[in-house]
Amino acid sequence: MEVLNQTQKVIDMLEADIMNVDYERITRLTGIPLGLYQRIFTYICNISLSGYVRKRKLTLSAEMLLKENKSVTEVAMECGYESSSAFTRAFKEHFTVPPVLITNDIYLKHATNPLSLTNQDTYYVLEGKRVMADIAKLEYEDTQDVLLLGISSKDYGVTTKELWGIFWEQGFDQVLHEYRDRYVSMEDCIGLGYMTDFADDTGLGETYIVGKYFKVGTPIPKGMTGRIIKGGTIAKAQIAAKNLDDIVNNAYILISGLVQKNGYKLLYDNFYWVEYYSVSRFCEPADNGADQLILDFHMPCMKI
Repeated sequence: MEVLNQTQKVIDMLEADIMNVDYERITRLTGIPLGLYQRIFTYICNISLSGYVRKRKLTLSAEMLLKENKSVTEVAMECGYESSSAFTRAFKEHFTVPPVLITNDIYLKHATNPLSLTNQDTYYVLEGKRVMADIAKLEYEDTQDVLLLGISSKDYGVTTKELWGIFWEQGFDQVLHEYRDRYVSMEDCIGLGYMTDFADDTGLGETYIVGKYFKVGTPIPKGMTGRIIKGGTIAKAQIAAKNLDDIVNNAYILISGLVQKNGYKLLYDNFYWVEYYSVSRFCEPADNGADQLILDFHMPCMKI
């Protein structure tokens, strides 16, 4: 899949000069905003981009100490640490011993080798990687502007899971139900999870909104937020797996690959994705302990 091949190119670029990583080159190489790509890298490699760079630097620093007879201070500076004490703390966290006590056996036990996405030992197995989900359906739809009403993670300062809890426990779903005559495409849906503002690799986006779609012009209830979702072509995918984590962790990889094969591309200007929790495909199977759950995803795209 293209996103996997693309990530291998990113890894190769990092390895070419791991001590002087130019993160803007990643954006130029992938065409994807850095924050979003960092999230994608974490999904694919099961380690954050910054974490991978840090572990690789520390691994190379151990090689310098063992093979090049350099001092701790020299190695710390080459690895970009501001002081030898900061380097020593990071080194000990990775190798369990301070730099002066590193041995070849300890190095071999804790070294982080360059990632290869064609290696069967890596996390995924699809073209050599393990993907624990499948696309049950993918179609494309031209949409009109809609209004997303709901509650935002920025307003509540909680995780996505906690935000869903607030949505139900504080009765926001019932508040939105009062406007049900202005619903848009909510016939089989208990709610949407909308994410955007992908700033780094630590979450699903700085802005996460739990809510529902309405006709533009619907009043925004007190204590809630509204956001216009611009119309255009969207990829509508159904991702199937045994559990929600496997679905979410693999959705982008699967969708982006098949979208490209179909002659489309995802749009990364103002990129978002929507998790669409249907009653028939997700909620009822989850309540009944089904072996497979299906979660719907919407992402903006265009024909190429």
